[in-house]
Amino acid sequence: MPNLKGQFKKQDLNAASKVTMQADQVSFSQAQNKAHAKGNVVVNSRDEHLFCDELDLDRTIQEVVAQGDIYLDTPQEQVLAQGLTYNFNSGTGEFRDARVYIDPYQVKGEKINKVSDTYMTMDEGYMTTCDLDEPHFRVGAHRMDIYQHDKAVIRGMKVYLGKVPVMYLPYYVQDLKNRPIFTFVPGEKKDFGLFLLTTARFQAGSHVKVSLHADVRERDGFGEGADINYNTPNFGRGLLSVYYTDENQIASHHLWDLYRNGVKVGPTTHHERYRIIWRHKWQIDQNTNAVLQYYKIHDYDITNNGFLKTYFPREYQQNAQSANLDTYFLLTRNMPHGTLTFNVDTSRENKPIRGIERIPEVQYTLNNQQIGKSGFYAKSTDTFSDLSYRNYPQTINNKTLRFDSNNDISHPIKIGFISFNPHLGGEETYYSRTTDTNENNIIRGMFRGSLDMSTKFYKVWDYHTNFAGLNINGLRHVITPTVTYLYQARPTFPASRLNQFDPAIDDLFRVHEFSFGFENELQTKRSGHVVDLVRSLITTTYGLKGTTGHRGFNPYDSVLDVEPTDWLSFHNDNEYDFHAGHWNTENFDGEVHGEGWAFSLGNRYTRHEGDQITTELDYTINPKWKFKIFNSFPLSKATDGTTPSAIQNEYVLTRDLHEWEMDMAIDQQQGQGSTFYVLFRLKASPNMKFNLLSSSFQPSRPGSQNQ
Repeated sequence: MPNLKGQFKKQDLNAASKVTMQADQVSFSQAQNKAHAKGNVVVNSRDEHLFCDELDLDRTIQEVVAQGDIYLDTPQEQVLAQGLTYNFNSGTGEFRDARVYIDPYQVKGEKINKVSDTYMTMDEGYMTTCDLDEPHFRVGAHRMDIYQHDKAVIRGMKVYLGKVPVMYLPYYVQDLKNRPIFTFVPGEKKDFGLFLLTTARFQAGSHVKVSLHADVRERDGFGEGADINYNTPNFGRGLLSVYYTDENQIASHHLWDLYRNGVKVGPTTHHERYRIIWRHKWQIDQNTNAVLQYYKIHDYDITNNGFLKTYFPREYQQNAQSANLDTYFLLTRNMPHGTLTFNVDTSRENKPIRGIERIPEVQYTLNNQQIGKSGFYAKSTDTFSDLSYRNYPQTINNKTLRFDSNNDISHPIKIGFISFNPHLGGEETYYSRTTDTNENNIIRGMFRGSLDMSTKFYKVWDYHTNFAGLNINGLRHVITPTVTYLYQARPTFPASRLNQFDPAIDDLFRVHEFSFGFENELQTKRSGHVVDLVRSLITTTYGLKGTTGHRGFNPYDSVLDVEPTDWLSFHNDNEYDFHAGHWNTENFDGEVHGEGWAFSLGNRYTRHEGDQITTELDYTINPKWKFKIFNSFPLSKATDGTTPSAIQNEYVLTRDLHEWEMDMAIDQQQGQGSTFYVLFRLKASPNMKFNLLSSSFQPSRPGSQNQ
């Protein structure tokens, strides 16, 4: 047989061709511009590579038909198949008896059609994140439409654990963006007794995602709710969240202890509690945004945030200080030289916690703008507000119309090595009402002037060492001192005779002080980047004669960060009160870590909450097992004699389950008992968690939590 292989390669598949091919045997048809190859076939086209036993190549359309132990490697996926039709121009094709690997998923089917770079279909097969030939779990389907990194539309879905089918649905849409399908959270808590929290998530069309909650608590009864995330094509996106529980709280810790000697233990208390939230955000155009929130909460313990503490503990812990339970509408418009906002803020929906209402408030902020080419800069904020405050039950009713204008002119200059930025300005405010019913329609004025001064000093040393892993490649010491002088005159109308709606506007007083800042940085270069080995910052103010408050130095704040190596770091921040002679706050964190382990030690101190030590140890036992131990315990009591926090211990043992990680943990908190929880994390999608019990380490929100 003539050497067709060599002739074919030389004459027809030269370097200019898009497709090159090698094989043990090659035949070529000049008339049809087609080739047939057999035995150890290798086809290369740019960054795509095909290996198979036998194929036919149509060079005109750059399409191959292959069979026998096929492996196709492209930037989008890797394919193992027994039969294949693939077009190198369009990147589309059909795979028969195939497995397709699309990080982090594996898709196996009798027939898989790749329609485009982001869309494929599969018939009679399954999808899984397990890379074993016999996966631990899989989602089987009669037909599946897969939109990569978006969603999978599944018809005739069966969920398998090993070879055992555990669930069937005729139609299902699976989000491929790190969200589990179902969440089950069984456990036990002091307030609930035994409980089971469940969440089911599904997609209703292409613009709506729904999470349904059905919970049962031994001591309280049933709770149910729903979270609906929607995204409209033209009018923005939003969330509607509803949760309701009709509490029938028993007096005993468990149902089997409700009766003793035939007598009921205490009364059963009944409370109806619910919460409704609607949030919507709409970007009307490139410069205009609108935000709407409706918040209604019905709770007998609303003043203490009892409903949130009990049923949404993570949300309460994370947002308690900044939680906004008001109903409001905010419209923001970015303009050529500033920002215009329109705000309606009301708390009437939740009367027991009514606050300040703004119906409406309009504000225009002029950004810092140069006046011509003079070198002078001007900025201002003008705000009109219709303000009111009513407590509950109503005993007071404060109202006023207020117009505030805050203006500033500055002229930054540099003299020698020092930068100066003097400011002159003032604030004028109109009030239709004051605390005195006889003093209405007043205008309060105030003058303000300041001077900012700063400079930098630095020195460089050509010093290099890797002693103890320091990895120092030159040293630079940078010192940045800053000084600000501020004089704010006494307002023409005292704050004590104004209703206090906004302290930044209403509670103005005389200020005459210096502010000092002193920053030190010791820097080096690592891998071409500048890093801070040591950084410290000390700031304080000094009150001059005539200032309101303390004369002399006020409490100073200091921050220290030390990161000498990649395996060791320290952080410290604190506040010291000169006049009282004590520390107000102090925080310290130190961490040392190596390959497979890390240990951190922390100290938290506030004068009004006491002293607390925290430790955490992470250790990898072997590739299959690792554990974490977290401890938190108070060292001293607060100034009022109470212990601010309870001793808490958490022990977490993590098992590698190939494509999953499983956390088994015990959380012990003084006065709250112990909680055992299990958490499954898909390694391919670490943000997706499947909870079997509640977790204090992970930020997921199972059951009644807002998703």
